[in-house]
Amino acid sequence: MIPTHITSFDAEHAKALRGMWFCGDIHGYIKHIVRTLVRTSKNELPTHVIYLGDQDLERPFDDYLLPMARKWPAVSHAYILGNHDCDSWEKYEFLTSSKIAQSLDGKVTSLNGIRIAGLGGVFIDRVWYPPEAPRLASAAAALMRGAFQYRGGQRPSSQYLSAIYPETVDQITKQQADILLTHEAPGCHPSYGHEILSDVARSMGCIRSFHGHTHDDHTGIYRQKIAERGYDALAVNYCCIKNGLGEVIYAEPGQSAFAG
Repeated sequence: MIPTHITSFDAEHAKALRGMWFCGDIHGYIKHIVRTLVRTSKNELPTHVIYLGDQDLERPFDDYLLPMARKWPAVSHAYILGNHDCDSWEKYEFLTSSKIAQSLDGKVTSLNGIRIAGLGGVFIDRVWYPPEAPRLASAAAALMRGAFQYRGGQRPSSQYLSAIYPETVDQITKQQADILLTHEAPGCHPSYGHEILSDVARSMGCIRSFHGHTHDDHTGIYRQKIAERGYDALAVNYCCIKNGLGEVIYAEPGQSAFAG
Protein backbone atom coordinates (compact mmCIF):
# COMPACT_ATOMS: atom_id res chain seq x y z
CA MET A 1 0.00 0.00 0.00
CA ILE A 2 1.25 3.46 -0.91
CA PRO A 3 1.69 5.61 2.22
CA THR A 4 -0.77 8.42 2.87
CA HIS A 5 1.81 11.22 2.60
CA ILE A 6 2.53 10.12 -1.00
CA THR A 7 -1.11 9.75 -2.07
CA SER A 8 -1.92 13.11 -0.50
CA PHE A 9 0.95 14.80 -2.36
CA ASP A 10 -0.16 13.22 -5.62
CA ALA A 11 -3.75 14.31 -5.15
CA GLU A 12 -2.71 17.89 -4.42
CA HIS A 13 -0.24 18.13 -7.32
CA ALA A 14 -1.78 15.76 -9.87
CA LYS A 15 -2.01 18.27 -12.72
CA ALA A 16 1.56 19.49 -12.25
CA LEU A 17 2.90 15.93 -12.03
CA ARG A 18 1.04 14.78 -15.14
CA GLY A 19 2.63 17.72 -16.93
CA MET A 20 6.10 16.22 -16.49
CA TRP A 21 7.30 13.44 -18.76
CA PHE A 22 10.38 11.53 -17.61
CA CYS A 23 12.20 9.76 -20.45
CA GLY A 24 14.43 6.73 -19.98
CA ASP A 25 17.74 6.44 -21.83
CA ILE A 26 17.13 7.55 -25.42
CA HIS A 27 20.60 6.80 -26.86
CA GLY A 28 20.19 9.29 -29.67
CA TYR A 29 16.62 8.24 -30.54
CA ILE A 30 13.69 10.63 -30.08
CA LYS A 31 11.10 9.53 -32.65
CA HIS A 32 9.07 7.81 -29.93
CA ILE A 33 8.83 11.11 -28.05
CA VAL A 34 7.72 12.99 -31.17
CA ARG A 35 5.13 10.33 -32.01
CA THR A 36 3.79 10.40 -28.46
CA LEU A 37 3.48 14.20 -28.53
CA VAL A 38 1.66 14.01 -31.86
CA ARG A 39 -0.84 11.54 -30.41
CA THR A 40 -1.42 13.61 -27.28
CA SER A 41 -4.34 16.04 -27.22
CA LYS A 42 -3.54 19.73 -26.84
CA ASN A 43 -5.02 19.83 -23.34
CA GLU A 44 -2.85 16.91 -22.17
CA LEU A 45 0.51 17.95 -23.58
CA PRO A 46 3.33 18.01 -21.04
CA THR A 47 4.84 21.22 -19.79
CA HIS A 48 8.26 19.56 -19.42
CA VAL A 49 10.04 16.65 -21.08
CA ILE A 50 12.91 15.50 -18.85
CA TYR A 51 15.67 13.13 -19.98
CA LEU A 52 17.18 10.82 -17.37
CA GLY A 53 20.67 10.48 -18.82
CA ASP A 54 22.34 8.58 -21.64
CA GLN A 55 21.07 10.91 -24.29
CA ASP A 56 24.19 9.57 -26.07
CA LEU A 57 24.13 12.08 -28.93
CA GLU A 58 25.79 11.94 -32.32
CA ARG A 59 25.21 15.63 -33.00
CA PRO A 60 24.21 18.69 -30.93
CA PHE A 61 21.14 18.12 -28.76
CA ASP A 62 19.42 21.15 -30.25
CA ASP A 63 19.45 19.44 -33.67
CA TYR A 64 17.21 16.78 -32.12
CA LEU A 65 15.06 19.17 -30.11
CA LEU A 66 14.49 22.05 -32.52
CA PRO A 67 11.62 20.43 -34.49
CA MET A 68 9.79 19.72 -31.21
CA ALA A 69 10.52 23.20 -29.88
CA ARG A 70 9.04 24.73 -33.03
CA LYS A 71 5.92 22.54 -33.09
CA TRP A 72 5.29 22.61 -29.33
CA PRO A 73 6.92 25.84 -28.07
CA ALA A 74 5.18 25.62 -24.68
CA VAL A 75 6.90 22.30 -23.92
CA SER A 76 10.24 22.77 -22.12
CA HIS A 77 13.12 20.29 -22.13
CA ALA A 78 15.59 19.40 -19.38
CA TYR A 79 18.11 16.67 -18.64
CA ILE A 80 20.57 15.04 -16.29
CA LEU A 81 23.83 13.38 -17.31
CA GLY A 82 24.32 9.68 -17.93
CA ASN A 83 27.56 7.77 -18.34
CA HIS A 84 27.38 7.58 -22.15
CA ASP A 85 26.92 11.34 -22.36
CA CYS A 86 30.56 11.51 -21.33
CA ASP A 87 32.04 8.80 -23.55
CA SER A 88 33.92 11.68 -25.18
CA TRP A 89 34.26 15.42 -24.72
CA GLU A 90 32.41 15.82 -28.02
CA LYS A 91 29.36 13.93 -26.74
CA TYR A 92 29.42 15.94 -23.53
CA GLU A 93 29.53 19.22 -25.43
CA PHE A 94 26.79 18.09 -27.82
CA LEU A 95 24.55 17.83 -24.76
CA THR A 96 25.65 20.66 -22.53
CA SER A 97 25.83 23.28 -25.28
CA SER A 98 22.05 23.09 -25.71
CA LYS A 99 20.17 26.38 -25.73
CA ILE A 100 16.80 24.56 -25.68
CA ALA A 101 17.25 22.09 -22.82
CA GLN A 102 18.37 23.05 -19.34
CA SER A 103 20.57 20.96 -17.09
CA LEU A 104 19.05 19.91 -13.76
CA ASP A 105 22.28 18.41 -12.44
CA GLY A 106 23.61 19.21 -8.99
CA LYS A 107 20.77 21.50 -7.93
CA VAL A 108 17.11 21.77 -7.01
CA THR A 109 14.87 23.38 -9.64
CA SER A 110 11.20 24.27 -9.31
CA LEU A 111 9.13 23.00 -12.25
CA ASN A 112 5.37 23.45 -12.10
CA GLY A 113 5.81 24.23 -8.41
CA ILE A 114 7.44 20.82 -7.85
CA ARG A 115 10.98 20.83 -6.45
CA ILE A 116 13.15 18.64 -8.69
CA ALA A 117 16.62 17.55 -7.54
CA GLY A 118 19.05 16.39 -10.22
CA LEU A 119 21.90 14.01 -9.45
CA GLY A 120 23.05 12.67 -12.80
CA GLY A 121 26.12 10.62 -13.60
CA VAL A 122 27.38 7.32 -12.23
CA PHE A 123 29.68 5.95 -9.58
CA ILE A 124 33.10 5.02 -10.99
CA ASP A 125 35.96 3.27 -9.19
CA ARG A 126 38.61 5.89 -9.86
CA VAL A 127 36.44 8.55 -8.18
CA TRP A 128 33.96 7.00 -5.75
CA TYR A 129 32.14 3.69 -5.62
CA PRO A 130 30.16 3.48 -2.36
CA PRO A 131 30.45 2.00 0.15
CA GLU A 132 34.17 2.39 -0.55
CA ALA A 133 35.80 5.64 0.54
CA PRO A 134 36.03 8.30 -2.18
CA ARG A 135 39.32 8.73 -4.05
CA LEU A 136 38.41 12.21 -5.32
CA ALA A 137 36.04 14.60 -3.57
CA SER A 138 35.02 16.92 -6.39
CA ALA A 139 35.02 17.47 -10.14
CA ALA A 140 37.58 20.21 -9.64
CA ALA A 141 39.91 17.74 -7.94
CA ALA A 142 39.49 15.31 -10.83
CA LEU A 143 39.76 17.74 -13.74
CA MET A 144 42.18 20.39 -12.46
CA ARG A 145 45.15 18.26 -11.48
CA GLY A 146 47.88 20.31 -13.15
CA ALA A 147 48.40 21.33 -16.76
CA PHE A 148 51.60 19.27 -16.87
CA GLN A 149 49.45 16.12 -16.98
CA TYR A 150 47.78 17.15 -20.23
CA ARG A 151 50.52 18.15 -22.65
CA GLY A 152 50.01 18.76 -26.35
CA GLY A 153 46.42 19.95 -26.09
CA GLN A 154 45.26 16.79 -24.29
CA ARG A 155 42.31 16.94 -21.93
CA PRO A 156 41.53 14.89 -18.83
CA SER A 157 39.41 11.81 -19.36
CA SER A 158 35.82 12.72 -20.21
CA GLN A 159 34.67 9.98 -17.84
CA TYR A 160 35.42 12.32 -14.95
CA LEU A 161 32.55 14.48 -16.22
CA SER A 162 30.06 11.67 -15.62
CA ALA A 163 31.17 10.79 -12.09
CA ILE A 164 29.10 11.38 -8.98
CA TYR A 165 31.24 13.27 -6.47
CA PRO A 166 30.91 13.45 -2.66
CA GLU A 167 30.94 17.25 -2.87
CA THR A 168 27.87 17.25 -5.12
CA VAL A 169 26.01 14.81 -2.89
CA ASP A 170 26.85 16.87 0.20
CA GLN A 171 25.66 20.08 -1.44
CA ILE A 172 22.41 18.72 -2.76
CA THR A 173 21.40 16.93 0.44
CA LYS A 174 21.44 20.24 2.31
CA GLN A 175 18.30 21.13 0.34
CA GLN A 176 14.75 19.81 0.27
CA ALA A 177 13.02 18.39 -2.81
CA ASP A 178 9.88 16.57 -3.88
CA ILE A 179 11.40 14.44 -6.65
CA LEU A 180 14.95 13.12 -7.04
CA LEU A 181 16.26 12.34 -10.53
CA THR A 182 19.25 10.02 -10.86
CA HIS A 183 20.79 8.06 -13.68
CA GLU A 184 22.01 5.34 -11.33
CA ALA A 185 19.46 3.16 -9.57
CA PRO A 186 18.75 3.53 -5.84
CA GLY A 187 19.35 0.75 -3.36
CA CYS A 188 16.08 -1.04 -4.08
CA HIS A 189 17.27 -2.24 -7.52
CA PRO A 190 17.84 -6.00 -7.12
CA SER A 191 21.23 -6.03 -8.89
CA TYR A 192 22.65 -2.57 -9.54
CA GLY A 193 21.30 -0.32 -6.81
CA HIS A 194 23.17 2.13 -4.59
CA GLU A 195 21.77 2.60 -1.11
CA ILE A 196 23.39 6.02 -0.79
CA LEU A 197 20.92 7.31 -3.40
CA SER A 198 18.05 6.09 -1.24
CA ASP A 199 19.65 7.93 1.67
CA VAL A 200 19.81 11.11 -0.44
CA ALA A 201 16.12 10.86 -1.35
CA ARG A 202 15.12 10.39 2.29
CA SER A 203 17.43 13.14 3.51
CA MET A 204 15.87 15.59 1.05
CA GLY A 205 12.34 14.60 2.02
CA CYS A 206 11.52 13.34 -1.48
CA ILE A 207 8.14 11.87 -2.29
CA ARG A 208 9.38 10.09 -5.41
CA SER A 209 12.51 9.29 -7.40
CA PHE A 210 13.09 8.38 -11.04
CA HIS A 211 16.10 6.65 -12.57
CA GLY A 212 17.23 5.26 -15.92
CA HIS A 213 20.55 3.51 -16.74
CA THR A 214 19.64 -0.14 -16.06
CA HIS A 215 17.36 -0.61 -19.11
CA ASP A 216 14.80 -2.44 -17.03
CA ASP A 217 11.84 -1.62 -14.81
CA HIS A 218 11.65 -3.22 -11.38
CA THR A 219 9.16 -0.71 -10.03
CA GLY A 220 6.93 -3.61 -9.02
CA ILE A 221 9.69 -4.91 -6.75
CA TYR A 222 10.46 -1.43 -5.45
CA ARG A 223 6.86 -0.83 -4.41
CA GLN A 224 6.74 -3.97 -2.27
CA LYS A 225 8.73 -2.06 0.36
CA ILE A 226 7.55 1.47 -0.31
CA ALA A 227 6.32 2.00 3.26
CA GLU A 228 9.66 0.86 4.68
CA ARG A 229 11.60 3.03 2.22
CA GLY A 230 9.44 6.11 2.83
CA TYR A 231 9.34 7.32 -0.76
CA ASP A 232 8.17 6.01 -4.14
CA ALA A 233 11.09 4.79 -6.30
CA LEU A 234 10.40 4.46 -10.01
CA ALA A 235 12.49 3.00 -12.83
CA VAL A 236 12.09 4.25 -16.38
CA ASN A 237 13.08 1.67 -18.97
CA TYR A 238 15.00 2.29 -22.19
CA CYS A 239 12.97 4.77 -24.33
CA CYS A 240 10.04 4.52 -21.89
CA ILE A 241 8.16 7.65 -20.79
CA LYS A 242 6.43 8.07 -17.43
CA ASN A 243 4.74 11.11 -15.98
CA GLY A 244 5.36 12.54 -12.54
CA LEU A 245 2.75 10.25 -11.02
CA GLY A 246 4.58 7.23 -12.40
CA GLU A 247 1.93 6.52 -15.04
CA VAL A 248 3.32 4.98 -18.24
CA ILE A 249 2.91 7.34 -21.19
CA TYR A 250 4.90 5.24 -23.64
CA ALA A 251 6.70 1.89 -23.53
CA GLU A 252 8.62 0.20 -26.30
CA PRO A 253 6.87 -2.83 -27.82
CA GLY A 254 7.48 -5.88 -25.69
CA GLN A 255 8.55 -3.90 -22.63
CA SER A 256 7.06 -4.84 -19.31
CA ALA A 257 6.28 -1.54 -17.63
CA PHE A 258 6.50 -2.88 -14.09
CA ALA A 259 8.65 -6.01 -14.03
CA GLY A 260 9.02 -8.06 -10.92
